[in-house]
Amino acid sequence: MAEERAGAGGGPAPIVFTVRYTKEHCLAAAWRYWQRRLGYRYALELAIGSGLLALATQGPYRWIEIALMIAVGVFALIGAAYFFIHWIRARQGLAALDPPESTWTLTEEQIAQRSSLGESAIAWPSLLGVWRFPDLWILVWGKDVYSTIPTAHLPRDARALIERRARETGAVVK
Repeated sequence: MAEERAGAGGGPAPIVFTVRYTKEHCLAAAWRYWQRRLGYRYALELAIGSGLLALATQGPYRWIEIALMIAVGVFALIGAAYFFIHWIRARQGLAALDPPESTWTLTEEQIAQRSSLGESAIAWPSLLGVWRFPDLWILVWGKDVYSTIPTAHLPRDARALIERRARETGAVVK
């Protein structure tokens, strides 16, 4: 749950909460990131490629059939690899955390996170996006650089602050 402390200089109190991570969270985070980055567009492109492959097998052009088989196969492998790389990275991060938790502190100026690995604080303008899902939120900092917070551990006041500050600083909120 969120803990509130008196804000410095009479300003709003920071929102402090602790998140406990699990193996299930790692899988959900990798799946949700894959879903938003590739998702429906990837599935559609894979279906179109498979359809073209099916059409190519109907004609006398064997070289087109082979080229399409290779292209569709490579495309499918890249999509799967993208998911597995993020899942493995999340599992490695979980294994490095002892205990598997982090404490988040949200203020009007920055987002801070502290765990057994260390601590960091990032100003709101550095946040590029917030991807909201029913089971977790993904805070996007850069291409393939993100933090995840399970919604079960994300207090309502923290959600409201993240959404508001993200919009105010130009981050995309989906």
